[in-house]
Amino acid sequence: MIFHTSQPQSPLNQFIDSFTYYSGYNPEHSIEKLLPDASINLVIELDAIPRYTFDNATLTPQTKCINAWISGMQTSFICYSAEKHSRMIVIRFKANGSYPFLQLPLLELTDTIIDAEFIFGKEILELRERLLYQRTPDTMFALVGQWLLQHLHQATLAETVVDYSIATLNSFPSLTTINKLTEKTGYSQKHFIQIFKKFVGLTPKKYQRVVRFNKALQEIEKFKNIDWMSISYDCGFYDQAHFINEFKIFADMNPSDYLQNRGKYPNYIPIFSER
Repeated sequence: MIFHTSQPQSPLNQFIDSFTYYSGYNPEHSIEKLLPDASINLVIELDAIPRYTFDNATLTPQTKCINAWISGMQTSFICYSAEKHSRMIVIRFKANGSYPFLQLPLLELTDTIIDAEFIFGKEILELRERLLYQRTPDTMFALVGQWLLQHLHQATLAETVVDYSIATLNSFPSLTTINKLTEKTGYSQKHFIQIFKKFVGLTPKKYQRVVRFNKALQEIEKFKNIDWMSISYDCGFYDQAHFINEFKIFADMNPSDYLQNRGKYPNYIPIFSER
């Protein structure tokens, strides 16, 4: 399997967390559980293999994903098909980074996966066609970067306020941060929530919860001997009970079960071990 990831250069690094290319992915399982990670992703497949999302309870197929699609902010896990011989590029936007390219209220994309052609038109299909003829991940990333720069729109004042808020919440996802942010921005609480939902796709409180959850996942990956109480407090939860309850909401399992079932990569859990 080839797995190559890169961070774009300025100015795209203000908006995009990473470009990732992989090919030759051959999982033994057929479905993966993707945990919410506070990002919006543009996915371009290069293998002509349709993918599907599945109902979380019944695992019946729902959305069909072909060519290129956008996965909005997720407030819970989604179940997604894991296909053999996969080849694709994933553009992972920062939480506040996709609006300058998509130019629509991001709340409309929350908990959805949508065909990218609806937003970018035939241009996204033309980009995909050009990517098929690139020989290396780096030339693919360069082509994607050039294409994104052509679709970058100038930021507004409201976006700069959201940028600051995102950076603060990422660094300090404590329970009092949102009130302090609202006071500092000068907006009313209602207005602050409205602009945050427009440019991020989640309310500030929901975004904070997803950030805390992902901070906990990162802490779990760091240590062999895990102190759940320490993780609870270090990641900004009220207590261990609050931590476990939030973990169940986002992963549909408690932290101990996650340790037993987690996949090779963060935020991914294989559903089936056999096809």
